[in-house]
Parts: sequence; structure tokens; C-alpha cells
Amino acid sequence: MKTRALILAAGEGTRMRSQLSKVFHEVAGIPILFRVCQAVGPLSEKTAVVLGKNFNQSKVKIHALYPDVSLFHQNERLGTGHAASCALPFYKNFDGYVLVLPGDLPLLRTESLSQFLKQAQTEEVDCAILAFKPENPSGYGRIVSFGNTFVSIVEEKDASPEEKNIPLVNGGVYVFRARHLVEFIHSIGNHNVQNEYYLTDLPAILAEKGFNIRVFTAENPDDFLGVNNRAQLAAADQTAVNRKKHDLMLSGVTILNPESVRIEEAVEIEPDTCIYGPAHILGDTKIQSGCVIQAGTVIQDTTIGENCQIKPYSVITESTISANCSVGPMAHLRPGTVLKASVKVGNFVETKKATLHQGVKASHLSYLGDTEIGEESNIGAGTITCNYDGEKKHHTEIGRHVFIGSDSQLVAPVTIGENSYVGAGSTITRNVPPCSLAISRARQTIIRDWPKKKGKKCSQS
Repeated sequence: MKTRALILAAGEGTRMRSQLSKVFHEVAGIPILFRVCQAVGPLSEKTAVVLGKNFNQSKVKIHALYPDVSLFHQNERLGTGHAASCALPFYKNFDGYVLVLPGDLPLLRTESLSQFLKQAQTEEVDCAILAFKPENPSGYGRIVSFGNTFVSIVEEKDASPEEKNIPLVNGGVYVFRARHLVEFIHSIGNHNVQNEYYLTDLPAILAEKGFNIRVFTAENPDDFLGVNNRAQLAAADQTAVNRKKHDLMLSGVTILNPESVRIEEAVEIEPDTCIYGPAHILGDTKIQSGCVIQAGTVIQDTTIGENCQIKPYSVITESTISANCSVGPMAHLRPGTVLKASVKVGNFVETKKATLHQGVKASHLSYLGDTEIGEESNIGAGTITCNYDGEKKHHTEIGRHVFIGSDSQLVAPVTIGENSYVGAGSTITRNVPPCSLAISRARQTIIRDWPKKKGKKCSQS
């Protein structure tokens, strides 16, 4: 049977104490709501999200990544039942199942939801509830049953002392036949402590009318770790990161000192890469096989080719590194950096919007910004591309097989022709033709006995 997913994400999240809506806080580098969208995406033909405050800002964020998701606005926070009714047009004329779930469960996985849906469809339920048994059920709604017969879901605030002792709790994930949602969603009342319309009351309403209600127990309680405050956000983030590292290690990635390594959800790492802790690998990063990522590195939104060495305490952001490159130690590759094959960027070298072609070496203490450097060129220690004139950035072009002597300044815009040399200590302000030597130095002057003339002692051995 066809399935649509309805995500309820209109809660204000006041306990987060944040101007950012709760569901847009990140877990393992991905906003909570987007993680839920990812989990349901392969299972539903269409997805809808019910939002609350900051609707217009949230709409822009969601549609930037999920343009086909339908959005509905809950103007008043009157409970989950009311939120589901706000999306009535989404399922009104739909002949299938509606998977309803909260937008603040970042650890839900497609596999768990898929199994739940299969169970519901196999038994041809009218409503199914996904429950679990946490170590501490405090704060959760309890599943009340008589034998194997479902009776109701009781929120903790409304539960009796006996009901609070029930170990099986509501996970907040349901499957309803769409036609039952349409017919009975407005039968939910608000006779409770909060005076809200609880979606949790709908299964009991359907049960009283003789419909087939089933409760299925999930295997992993961690899937239902919700986020209501910063402490829970940190716990969910740690669990998600640990899952990611575990999956990578099983796939053939070596992670030494894994407790000190952070790898976010979207990161892709191929087998036979070795990662030394501590390290942070973040965002949309892709690392091919055979790489070594050493201690203290931070890599974000970067692609790294095969057999690269990223040495200790290097920081790399929004860059592309081809095969067999060496970076660091203590190098800083800023956005727009492109290293072609077999490039060496050494200690205390900083790059920004720089393309270094095959075989280029910049081994020490240099700044290379807004520049393109041709194949097999060598950049001496202390070289600076002076790319900023106080108002605009300018480009430096260095040809193939160029040797730049140590402590040189290339004042952009400037071009150094291929097979040329720049003498150490030069300040280059004009283009250098191919196959040339450029030297720009003041004449060295020596004044003997200068300390004596300043009234200071001067001994000679």
C-alpha cells in the first residue's frame, strides 16, 4: 500500500533557549528535521511537514534542500492532534497509509521505520504504534493494554501511579489509514492537564470503534532519543557520531583513538584510510582510499584523493586535493584551494583560492592567495602573494617549472613566466617573462665600526 509521511515539527522548543528553531539545530552536522526527512524519504511517495513559529524562514531552509516537501502552518500550539489536522489537505484524498512522526527524533533510521511499515502492512492494521522500552520511562506516554489488546496511550502528566509503572512507552511514531485520519481526527478532545488535542488519543478512539490497532516494539531505544534541550542535543549528537564511526570501521576504515575523533553524518571515507585521533572530519567531506589523516586535523567540506597524507594539526576547508598529495604539518588550506596530483604543501603554509598544479612544492612558511601555480614549480620559504591592495583582491599567475626564492613578495596582479627564477628576498611588482631571472633587492651597504659610532662597545675576536 502507498505511504505518505507527515512530520510534526511545530513545537516551539523553549527549553532549547535559542532563537533558532529546535528542529534546525544540528546532530552530527545535519539539522534534526533534515535527518527525519532523510529517514522517511525512501519509504514515502510524498512528505509533508507541519511547522510553527518562524514559518517563512523555515520554509526557505526546507525548500532549499527538499523542494518537493509540502509545508503546513500550525498557527496556534494546541497539541499534536491539532497539528495533524492542519495538514488535512495532504492526506484527505489519499488512499493509503500515513506515517506520522515527530520532527525532533534525529536518530530514527530508515531500516527501523521500514520494518515497522512492513509489520503494519502485513497485518493490514488500521493503526499501528511504534513503542519501545527505555531504561527509565519517566517523561514518556505509557502504552496501556489488556493482554494483547491495545487500550490507550496515557501521557505521563495524566497517568496514574499504576500506569507510570508500565515499562512500554510510546515512541511517537504511528501508521494510520489515511481515511481514518480524515474521518476521526476531529474527534480528539482536549480534556487533559494541558488542554491540548493529543494525537495519542486517536488510537484509543479507533480501538473503541473496533478497528485493528497494533503495537510493535522497536529493538533499539536509542532511535527514540528526542531533543528538548541542549543536553539532549549533545547526547543525540554523540550517539549519531558513534554510529557513523562504527559503520566506517566495519567498512574498512581504521580509526585510532575513536573516542577522540568526530566524523559527521555526510562524510564519506573509503576503505584503507587511517585516521589518528584527535581529529574532526566535518560536513560534505569525501576521502578516498589509502589516505592517512594524522592527529589534530580539522577537515570540512573537502574532497581528498587517494593516498594522501594529511599531517598533524592541519586545517582544511572547502578544498579539493588530488591523489598522492602531502599537506602539513600545521598547514591551512582555506576555501577555493585546489591541489592537483603529487603536490606538497608543508608546515605553516596558508592557501586561499589557490590552484597548485601537479608536482608543485610549497614546503615552508608561505601565503598563497588568489593564485595559480604551474606544474613542478617550487615556492621557497616565506613567499607571499600580496593579493590585496586595501580595496580589491588581485591574481598572481606562476607558470610551469618556476623557482621562487625564499622570502619573496609577489605583488599582484603579476605573472611569472614558465621556467623562470625569482631571486631570494625579491619584491616583484612587474611581470617576469619566461626563461628569466628576476631580482629586486637594494644594494647591500656595510658601515664598519657602526656600534662604536653609536657609543657602544665593539669587540672583535
